[in-house]
Amino acid sequence: MKKLLAILLLIMGSFVHAQENKTLTWQGRAAVGGYAPEGTLEVMEASAQIQGDRLTSLSVVVDMRTLDQENSQLKNHLRDKDFFHVKKFPVATFMLSEAVQLNDSDILLKGIMTIRGKSSEEKIKAEVIKQDDNISISFDHTMDRTVYGITYNSPTVFEKLKENVIADDFILKGTIEAEIKADEN
Repeated sequence: MKKLLAILLLIMGSFVHAQENKTLTWQGRAAVGGYAPEGTLEVMEASAQIQGDRLTSLSVVVDMRTLDQENSQLKNHLRDKDFFHVKKFPVATFMLSEAVQLNDSDILLKGIMTIRGKSSEEKIKAEVIKQDDNISISFDHTMDRTVYGITYNSPTVFEKLKENVIADDFILKGTIEAEIKADEN
């Protein structure tokens, strides 16, 4: 009976759903000097489909309203129109665009990231560990905020800016753990 169930799961594929909200961390930095504020974001939803040894779909939704930072003034500024405008754009998403083999633990996730209503392809190096009925995806990814229309005090957009210049790149990292469930379709 177990063999039959395993064969059916391989044929039909399987879905991966986030077991619970997971915390991601972010880090920005000043373009000059050592200031590098950090904070957190919460994953609202994550789901994926696995067929055999291939990750065929992955969707991650981040609740931008959970953007947090210990300095309340900075937190509020990051949430407003100058940066992530979370009232108008309450979620950010990542959708896998190419299936990947799960043979190696280190893989490259190619997909479309949407932040602040703007979409761009991102290639995210990730460590994927599949164990029994669970999957864990860990990543540490540097991305360019200006691609998503976040240009406040950007040195590439405002070349003559002398003070308070903020680097275009920021780091998003974390681990999303999920449980593998059978495809019900």
